Amino acid sequence: MNSDELKKSEFEIIDKILNGSRDRYSVLIDRYAPVVFHVVRRFERDEDEVEELAQQIFVKAYEKLGKFNKNSAFSSWLYMIAMNHCRDYAKNIRRQNKRFSEFEAGYLDNLFKEDKTPFKRLEMKEWKELLASALDGLSAEYAEPFLYKYRDGMSYEVMSEQTGVSVSALKVRVHRARKELKYRLNKEVQ
Repeated sequence: MNSDELKKSEFEIIDKILNGSRDRYSVLIDRYAPVVFHVVRRFERDEDEVEELAQQIFVKAYEKLGKFNKNSAFSSWLYMIAMNHCRDYAKNIRRQNKRFSEFEAGYLDNLFKEDKTPFKRLEMKEWKELLASALDGLSAEYAEPFLYKYRDGMSYEVMSEQTGVSVSALKVRVHRARKELKYRLNKEVQ
């Protein structure tokens, strides 16, 4: 099944769910549970918590299903819900001073090492703003795989499973995104 057929199939399932066939949601859960668990395990190691978070994500997606606009693949939409839910979870853990995963600890360690001086922090902040601005200028077709690759650390194979786009097409899109970002950043700093 190619990506267009997959999208059409998913859109039909979603329409049926929204029209009262709630049991059809299990098809989407079965199809995308590996993706959701992959995202959650990047934030949490405890398996009980992983299952709880995955369940919360699917419930949240179900509740918001009427807002799914079909401009993207369901997998991309679900992935963003999962990432946002996990980020909120990590923020709440930090606020409550509870344990958080190795991912978060490693992230903070790296951030601390990089941000030793006020000058370095300011420089990093400016670069992040420039990069965010350049990313905003990219089309979703290029920005999405670029972020999956470099922000989320996903392999091309996992991206392909989630988006229904071939590995080679994703590599081309990431390459074009890098090229476009390089052009935009060079233009900004000159």
